[in-house]
Amino acid sequence: MERGEGEILIAALEELQPTVNFASHAFIEAGTVFGPRINPDFQFFHLLSGRAAIVIGGDARTIGPGESALYGPDCPHSITILEEAVFIGIHFQFRHASPVPVHPAFNIHYCGEGTMAESRRYVYKLALGADEKLELPPFMTIAGIEPTLMRIVKEYMNEQPGYAMLLRSLMTELLLLMVRHRLAGRPKSAEQSKIEPALQAIHREPEKNWTVAELAALCGYHAIYFSSLFRKCTGDNPKQYLISQRIRKAKFYLLSGEKMEAIAERLGYTSVHYFSRNFKEETGLTPTEFKQQ
Repeated sequence: MERGEGEILIAALEELQPTVNFASHAFIEAGTVFGPRINPDFQFFHLLSGRAAIVIGGDARTIGPGESALYGPDCPHSITILEEAVFIGIHFQFRHASPVPVHPAFNIHYCGEGTMAESRRYVYKLALGADEKLELPPFMTIAGIEPTLMRIVKEYMNEQPGYAMLLRSLMTELLLLMVRHRLAGRPKSAEQSKIEPALQAIHREPEKNWTVAELAALCGYHAIYFSSLFRKCTGDNPKQYLISQRIRKAKFYLLSGEKMEAIAERLGYTSVHYFSRNFKEETGLTPTEFKQQ
């Protein structure tokens, strides 16, 4: 992690190797207080029911069912249960060589109210590209994360063979849900809005052999200007973006048990050979190899 003035750059998104150190699903009575304390690792706290008052580095919030809090190491915090609650708590590291859990309990330090009052919250960020950083907020509401949280707790508690690696995979899924939630909430740039009709058309009908001229016309621009703008916003030219969307759908169809011939026809390919070639160029695997893995 790189530390700046009040800011911590955790890592690039592609470099994450999370390790779950502890996971619990528990009922807790009203009036219970955790802290003020400082953890040795990150913690994700999610309420399934009840209410809790949370203070993170000077930021205070009362959260309810479906809401979550995220705080990191060296950040004084406290949790006060206001109404009897059921919660899920996960201690983790964003990057660690080993996936094997290391229980944080012996390295949790309690601190005084004065330390809480004087502290400030670090801003945690992930790098999404060469110039883009995404902030992970201390409080969030992400729909649909409970099944992933419950699977993490189940794997941690049962300790079946390979559980540490599966925990790493599930924690990666949870972090990606956070990232996508943040990205979905950001307003689209003016340039992104200009190509939105073309993006929607490709997502809606990836099987259609869209020409650049057709996509440009949907947006009201000349093909040359549209192509330049499209690459700037997506990193791909329109043809490559269309192929990527086709292959994304092809993965789903393959895992659903459909035959390659049917998938190729469904996605607008004139031959299975052409479909297989695109698939391998995009994924590094043939469709058959993808299914086997």
